[in-house]
Amino acid sequence: MTQMTEPFPKMAGKSRRRLLSLNLLMKSVTYAFAILGILFVLLLVVAIGLLRKEAVPVQAVPQQAVLFVNFDDAVSEIREDTLISDITEVPSVSYFDLLRALGAAAGDPRIKAVVAEVSNSGLGLAQIQELRNVIKTIRAGGKKAYIYAPGMGDFGGGTSEYYLASAFDEIWMQPDTDIGLTGISIEMPFVKDLLDKAGITPEFYTRYEYKNAVAPLISNKFSKEHLEETLKLGNSIFQRIFGEISADRKIKPEDLMKLVNRAPIRSDDGIAAGLVDFTAYRPDMIQEITARYKGAEIVSVYDYLAQLKPEKKDMPAVAFLVIEGTIDTGKSIYNPVRQELVSGAETIAQYLDRIANNPRIKALVLRVNSPGGSYNAANEVWYALKKMKQNRKFPIVVSQGDYAASGGYFVSLAGDYIYAEPSTVTGSIGVLGGKIVLQNLWQKLGVHWGQVNFGQNAGLLTTSRVFSESEKAAFNRSLDAVYRDFTAKTAQERKIAPEKMDSLARGRVWTGEDAVRLKLVDAIGGVNDAIMKAKELAGIGEKEKFEVIYYPEPKTLAEKLNEILESSPKVMVNSRSKLEKMLGDEWQLWQRLQYDAVLPPLKVMM
Repeated sequence: MTQMTEPFPKMAGKSRRRLLSLNLLMKSVTYAFAILGILFVLLLVVAIGLLRKEAVPVQAVPQQAVLFVNFDDAVSEIREDTLISDITEVPSVSYFDLLRALGAAAGDPRIKAVVAEVSNSGLGLAQIQELRNVIKTIRAGGKKAYIYAPGMGDFGGGTSEYYLASAFDEIWMQPDTDIGLTGISIEMPFVKDLLDKAGITPEFYTRYEYKNAVAPLISNKFSKEHLEETLKLGNSIFQRIFGEISADRKIKPEDLMKLVNRAPIRSDDGIAAGLVDFTAYRPDMIQEITARYKGAEIVSVYDYLAQLKPEKKDMPAVAFLVIEGTIDTGKSIYNPVRQELVSGAETIAQYLDRIANNPRIKALVLRVNSPGGSYNAANEVWYALKKMKQNRKFPIVVSQGDYAASGGYFVSLAGDYIYAEPSTVTGSIGVLGGKIVLQNLWQKLGVHWGQVNFGQNAGLLTTSRVFSESEKAAFNRSLDAVYRDFTAKTAQERKIAPEKMDSLARGRVWTGEDAVRLKLVDAIGGVNDAIMKAKELAGIGEKEKFEVIYYPEPKTLAEKLNEILESSPKVMVNSRSKLEKMLGDEWQLWQRLQYDAVLPPLKVMM
């Protein structure tokens, strides 16, 4: 055996340098081949996608056409502008694009009617309410609208689908299926006991008693105020939905309530109850409808959108920008695998700069569909909007989607006019903060932490122990300052007396219908209303043509490749934390708790 006098034997200088150079060369070659391999695969996938698209040409719109829309298809508030969306057979259609197609079809003489399908839709409630109004506008213009359902929820869960369907002239359903018009349920998981067993202690503080985002962590049931808010929210949504279904289907409210309590109802029984007009299988329904219009051809909304001609580039324009998902500092993040979306203040500011530098743009429509997020980030976005408005001297009109609460409501304050749908969840003017303390967990595991601080509050955010009295006081001073800032800016922007703000704030959540009454928003309406209001406030003539420019603009191929290369380590990792696996689909709701200006993680089931 060779005797060693040192842990690692020394090498001669030249040999060591050669070995290091060889290692560096091998690593460089390995990384280069890995990168080239990724790029080759991506380019190959793109090429296959492009060939596939060429193999499936866009269907021309004939003179006798019926527009077909499947409301079960994924419709996001933002356009999915990625390599993945480029290579799929079915193109990505944003909510804005869907509204644009239906609006164009209403005035297109080639489109004789609209046929839709719905069974298990991912549309939000505010989106459904606007789509109902669009369908009614199409009908008011003399065109018919028909909807088909192969079923609306199995053993329940079809209330939102039926709510959408009730706006159509005729509802067709597949025989021997269910109408899941079972009502509305709002649920929230409370996990305090689970955390106690694990030795995890949430130490959070809120402003104030109605700011309930952390309630599931610190309690085992609804508090009085939490239950009050949940009942208020649910009742407002329920009354609106079932009032409109009753009116649309001409069913007395008391009779409709009996049907709800009987549901699920078989589709064939739904005819006698007035819930459904006809039962048939899809091919027979399509054949019947097209025959009514002299053999008109079915044209999908995707093909129709592809053939809508862009407006001329010399006309005035209104910008349309979406803030979707939680609001945070830094760049926007979209993970298509895990369906995570964060609107980054830095990215939003970049879009606003581009909008400000386009001389044709005369107004901005800001679509907000966010439960909130970081207060600092929301404050940054609010300031950027105010600054742009001041520098360019043009109006901002806000359209609130399913959620525009807490930080989402804060950014809305920059608007000259705010629209919300009746069931938009808005308000939640409050703040929360704290930390998860793992002290008991470490004790169970036999881990002991030592700590040396240079500054009385230097260890404020450590998870190894609870707040000291000094740290607790400092933390609560910060929350008080944020709450004062939020309420003061709301009072100033919305012209609400400061003494009245307390009754509207304290973390209270409002529906859009309530928010109009309380002057937190200006009117009930959706995207189309916001665009027309922006046109009006910008001084664009009533009959003058204008263009709506969607932001962000389409990405280049290089930008999409770079996006995948930057995010691939995050996207490719399939491992999930134990807590994430345990909470399942509710995990995205729990992710909100890392922010200080968010809605509670409630789940509305319809």
